[in-house]
Amino acid sequence: MKTIIKHLQQLVAGIFILLTTGCNKNFLDRQPDDMLDLDAVFAQALETERYLANVYSFVPPLGDGNQGFEGSFMSIADEADFGASFMYANHLHNIGNWGPSTTVFDFWTYLYQGVRSASVFIARVDECQEMSAELRKQRKAEARALRAFYYSLLLRQYGPVVVLAETPFEIDTPPESLQLARTPYDACVQYISAEFDQAISDLPARITDQGQLGRVDQLVVLAAKARMLLYAASPLFNGNADYGNFVNPDGTPLINTVYDHEKWKTAADAAKAVIDRMPSGLLIKTDETGSPNPLSSYRDVFLDRWNQEIIWGRQPKGELLDWHWWQHCAPHQAGGEAVYGATQQQVDAFFMANGERPITGYNTDGSPIINPRSGYTEQGFAEETTQYWNEGVSKMYVGREPRFYATISFNGASWVNRGEDGNQSYRFEFWAGGADLVGDNYSKTGYAIRKFIHPSTVWNPNWANVTVEKLQDIIFRLGEVYLNYAEALNEYDFAGNQVEILHYLNLIRKRAGIPAYGTAPGQIAPPPSQSAMRDAIRAERRAELVFEDLRIWDCRRWKIAEQTDDGPFYGINIKGGSHLSDPLLYKRVVFENRVFQRKHYLWPIPQTEVERNRQCVQNPFW
Repeated sequence: MKTIIKHLQQLVAGIFILLTTGCNKNFLDRQPDDMLDLDAVFAQALETERYLANVYSFVPPLGDGNQGFEGSFMSIADEADFGASFMYANHLHNIGNWGPSTTVFDFWTYLYQGVRSASVFIARVDECQEMSAELRKQRKAEARALRAFYYSLLLRQYGPVVVLAETPFEIDTPPESLQLARTPYDACVQYISAEFDQAISDLPARITDQGQLGRVDQLVVLAAKARMLLYAASPLFNGNADYGNFVNPDGTPLINTVYDHEKWKTAADAAKAVIDRMPSGLLIKTDETGSPNPLSSYRDVFLDRWNQEIIWGRQPKGELLDWHWWQHCAPHQAGGEAVYGATQQQVDAFFMANGERPITGYNTDGSPIINPRSGYTEQGFAEETTQYWNEGVSKMYVGREPRFYATISFNGASWVNRGEDGNQSYRFEFWAGGADLVGDNYSKTGYAIRKFIHPSTVWNPNWANVTVEKLQDIIFRLGEVYLNYAEALNEYDFAGNQVEILHYLNLIRKRAGIPAYGTAPGQIAPPPSQSAMRDAIRAERRAELVFEDLRIWDCRRWKIAEQTDDGPFYGINIKGGSHLSDPLLYKRVVFENRVFQRKHYLWPIPQTEVERNRQCVQNPFW
């Protein structure tokens, strides 16, 4: 099966080269003897299903599985760093050393291969008479939804895209016919929305068959459409005057610079459609007394396969990718490298247990402005051990919300796995001479990530007797949709929707184990204005959706990345402190100065592509 899929990918890639280059059509005049031709593929049900599996394979994996192992999108957002000594693409991105000729995290060709593969399937699946007509209809709808999803991913990264014809180009298409202009952004959104709508009618409402989980169903399509419409309503693409000169060669504007308030209503309605179709709410776990356990409730969203909150996930990844993630988060003492480090800015973004934000801003020297209502302090050390922290840890990490402890590893914190004998416990030591600051690969921020790490994984410092608990990529989950809905409602009509907005925001906070916004005793005063509510929603997204490859797009679509992603990035003073209770260790220090300029809001189209297709203009400011 792997051989056949590999051959099919080679075929798709080869055809795509013709599509994008418009040169030397003789390159594909001959077909290798060992490659199945499309007539043979679509004559058999098994091969047809395998071809569709190939279409699914272009869904980009999250985290360490990103195409080409370039790090991950989270390591080029303001939430994390990838501290390996090798110059991975995330480092080039963060220092501004990238562009059309030196692209990083470039999915242009990759996603268009997925588009092409889906189009071939749609055009030819009805030739497979071994499949029932009903099954062919469903499979075609799956491919149509996947194609629309790939377009939506291109749209968020590159802006207006080239929308290809429904029927794939023939091999002998003249090169001049392959000179294609980009479609205006709003027209792209309309096209993709229509494709999603067409696919829904032929898909099952919800897939529950254990053997079919991971396939596209109606709820998946609704979630994909809702996210795209939220992005389309956001400031980057809705009335952005910076793109006034962004036009096709014939002068057609590619992004509408006139703000359309109704786009927020469209986005809100789309998110609500998902919520109304979900059979159950957020995942809630309980302890031995039957009370909600906020730490395990949040943690296990990502560990319990196909739990009630998941809208679309990928089947468990290969062991190698899970191994990579574990290795890059585990402490050196346990056999890992802990090269994924949360930034101090992200650590500061988590709430306190009382529901208040600890940090309200920063002084010019990078020192924090502390919220006096939060109870947060950076002075002293814990005198007791609790379920969340150990005695001796800095009070920076005491009294935080449960999501913080489910997500961040800090000095003195116990690692989630206890070793192969079940008794060893590793406590993080990120300081000069500490057990986890070893060699060249380590967290440069003084923090590591524990989100997505399964406690059942068995490892040891010698990398022997390894048992990696396989995880799944969660592409859409209900918690995100709640926040999408709250954001769209707030932007559309804060005054008329305040009760509804707070309801869904508080569902997230309740599961997280922190006080709700409200007027009852023990609650937090509700945000009094649209701008205050906007800040509250964005703060909740930053804590709830951290490291899920969403923050990077949030900062861009809100047009705040020039503030969040540019300038000094902080961690703790790992080279200056010498032991757990050394106050010097917890001084904030710059580990990297990052570069974000106006041109970086949209990725550049690879230079080779705009040279081959002269109708495809480059993105602004590149």
